[in-house]
Amino acid sequence: MALHGTSKQYICQRLKDQGETALLTAVQAGTITAMAAAVSLGWVKRPPGMGGSTHKAKRIAHQLRTITGAGLSAGEKMELQYGPSPTQGSLFSSREQLESAWAACRDELLARANPGRRPAIWWELEASSLGLKWPGYFSERSYLFEAGALSAEEKATLKTEWRAEFERAYEPDFTYIGDPDEILHGAEARQKHFAFADIPRSLICRWEAARRRRKKKAPLDEQRGAAT
Repeated sequence: MALHGTSKQYICQRLKDQGETALLTAVQAGTITAMAAAVSLGWVKRPPGMGGSTHKAKRIAHQLRTITGAGLSAGEKMELQYGPSPTQGSLFSSREQLESAWAACRDELLARANPGRRPAIWWELEASSLGLKWPGYFSERSYLFEAGALSAEEKATLKTEWRAEFERAYEPDFTYIGDPDEILHGAEARQKHFAFADIPRSLICRWEAARRRRKKKAPLDEQRGAAT
């Protein structure tokens, strides 16, 4: 049988083709029907007499607002960003609702995230599919960098920041203050600072190797200059 405008298969394919990820996820999860998704987008009109009760219509409308992100409160978006309240728990009533909310707000929350950071819900719903697990806040950026999970723009931004911190640690008078009575100098101070700045180990090794090469090259350049 040929696909038509109100069949679930046709609607799901059209949702996929037009990038309506949140609605597609909700239909596949059974949160809403394919017809409800199509009606919300104006693709089809619900036949007369098929609207159901007012209560049901309001419930479907609320589901659609949640799925598309239009009905999410500031608190719900905050939960997606930082995780549920440790005292009040989650504001979402089901796993399906949580997944639909993330699908609706994913692009927005990722765009708002600082370079090298991911919302808490990303770590819960997406990280495992990439073979990743939460490393803790203070190691998050270097962990994602080493895993190859950052965009080119994020990597460029972070490498500029990390390189500045790396070079600062090699200034002649550099010190690192740990505990109140702990003032470190030299190599130990640098290693503590690199860990505090969350600089990836691969970059530290590369930049230190480059410094060693420059130091070896400097005396040769001086000798050549004296010879001329």
